[in-house]
Parts: sequence; structure tokens; C-alpha cells
Amino acid sequence: MGSEATRDVVATGREFTEIVVADLDLAKAESFVASFKDRRLKATRVDATDVKALTKLIEGFDVVANCTTYHFGMNVTRAAIDARKSYLDLGGLYNTPKQLALDEEAKKAGVTILLGCGATPGVTNLMARYGASRMDKPREVHVAFCSYRHLAPSPGLLDTILDEFSPSTVRTYWENGEFVEVGPLTGAKQVPFAAPLGPHEVFYVPHSETRTMPRFIEGVQRVDVRGCWRPEIMRSLRFFLDHGLLNTQAIEIKGASVGPKEFLRAHILSQPQPPEPGLWAFYLTVQVEGEHKGRKVQRTYQCSHPGMDRWQMTATARMTGIPASIGAQMLARGRAKTTGVVAPEVCFEPEEFFGELAKRGIHIHETVHEEGPVSIG
Repeated sequence: MGSEATRDVVATGREFTEIVVADLDLAKAESFVASFKDRRLKATRVDATDVKALTKLIEGFDVVANCTTYHFGMNVTRAAIDARKSYLDLGGLYNTPKQLALDEEAKKAGVTILLGCGATPGVTNLMARYGASRMDKPREVHVAFCSYRHLAPSPGLLDTILDEFSPSTVRTYWENGEFVEVGPLTGAKQVPFAAPLGPHEVFYVPHSETRTMPRFIEGVQRVDVRGCWRPEIMRSLRFFLDHGLLNTQAIEIKGASVGPKEFLRAHILSQPQPPEPGLWAFYLTVQVEGEHKGRKVQRTYQCSHPGMDRWQMTATARMTGIPASIGAQMLARGRAKTTGVVAPEVCFEPEEFFGELAKRGIHIHETVHEEGPVSIG
């Protein structure tokens, strides 16, 4: 995802005079940078667990795009505020409430800390804002994604999918001012996605949209997020869950204490990727329900992106990395609407962001369904 964000910045961010890829593995970063043959690019080594080093590095730049896994989200957020530089990340399962608590610090530093500027969270937030702004009374937002990819294209993406359905992960939806906790693989719902995916059964997942939309979209009474992966991956996840392989409590195996989830992760990463199963895609659907001019209305937003002939096996990476690139460029251009710790739905104008997506072949499609007048009494 970080690689695809970099590719897009290089291709479209002509106003940037210096673009630095920072990574713990300097040799790998240097090899990646060399592949561009662009003098603006440089590579440097940084340890994402070292906040002081991060702060010193960030001080020399206008904006930082954090494309690490959520494990390092708080460190980079802290460094950006200390360095007084605007920041965005791709979202984090556990970081969002802690990051939102830094809002006053970010405002005092005069910076924008943008949480979750990828696909979901990210584009989904802007879809929701766009739909809500076209209603007198937005009431509910239902977010869904469908990801066709391997189980483990990278360690971070494997962590994400295992955490989404681990029993130890707290997952909630938000309703009437409260967070309602739900279990893994619950909340099954058929959701339509754009062709070629079509309808898929999705399940509750722990996403930051439930934390930010009630805060930034006035009047919303319910926000939930559901997701799914390839059918064969969903069958595997059900098997893992039913047989306790997603549990974190350690068990004794020949004198060693190992958690089932820890073993499962290590085992999957040690195996070669299975043969390419076909389509790779990452599609989003957001349904916004409410009232407009006395009538019930549902606005549905679906995304589509270039197919395998153009994107091949990069759909997950591009659908997340490209919005991060767009967000970073808009922050650098002063297009953020506010300072503090924010989410895309309050940071940018949806139409402007959607226009940038369209230039890259990512399109947002709207369907509107209206019912009869709302009954009173």
C-alpha cells in the first residue's frame, strides 16, 4: 500500500520537490526508490518504534503519510504532532479512540492529523458524507467492503484479516449514542457490489468509521461496518474460528507455550502463496438512509476500479494507496478544511476527492431510492 501511494505521488504530485521513503530495511527502500529513476526520491532508514527519531525525520517535510501497519500508528501520530507537521494514515483497529483524544494537542500544534485515508476507512467516509449532505435528516450509514486477494499478500494484511475475526478483538457498531459489541462472523447481510463482484454476504468488522462518522456527521443514529473476502477465505476463517485457531490464549505444546493465533500466523507466513485464484478486486458499498423533504430515502454508493487487464494483482494495494496519495497531496496543498485530529468525512470536500479518484480510473456510482412520505404520529 505504501508502495502504491508512492507510485501515485511520483506520477501525479509534480509540486513535490523531495519525496522520501523511510523504512527499517534501508536496502529494500533504496532498491524501491532506484526503480523510479526520479531524482526527487530518496530512501532513509527509520525505526517506527523510535518516536524521537521519527520526530526529527518528519521535521524536515511538509506532510507525512504513514503506511505502516496499525501497530505503529500511535508512534507516528505522536511524532507528527511533536514535529508540527500534518499527517495521514490508513486507519487502525485500536488506535482511533487514542488518536482522537489528541485533538486539542493537534489543534495547538496547528496541524491536521487525518485518520484512515485509504479505501475503508477513507473513501467510504467520503461516500457517507456525500450521501448525508444530500438529505435533510441522515439517520443510518451502512458500510461494506468485499476484498478479493490472497490471505497473506503481506504480514500486515494477514494481521488485518485475522484480527477482523479474532474472538479477542472488540468489534462494535454504533447506535443511538452507544457502541454495541458483537462477535466474530456475526451480522450476516447480503450487500450489492459493483460488477463483476455482485452480491456478497458480509459480516461485522472492527473499523474506525463507527468511531468517526457519529462524531463528524450530524444526526446519524447508526453506523456499522461489514466486510468479506474471497469465499474460500471466508470458509477458512469459519473453520479457524470454530476450531479455536483464532484464540490468543497460549497452550502447551511439547514444553513450549504458544497461542493458536500466533502459531497460525507464523505457519501461514511460512508457506508459499497458493496458485493465483483469479480475480483480484477491492470494492466498496455505502448505504446512507434518512429523510429528505418528508420522504424516506436511501442513497447507495458503489465504487469500481480498473480490472485485471490494467491493475492485475494490485487492487488491494492501489485502492488503499491511491487515496492515501491523494490525501497527502491535498494536505500539502492546504486543502484540509480544519486542523486537529479528523477523518476524511470532515477533512475534504467529497466531490474534489472523487474527481481525483476518477482521474485514476476509480469511480463512484450513486443509486437513489425514495419511498412514500414519512408518517407522523
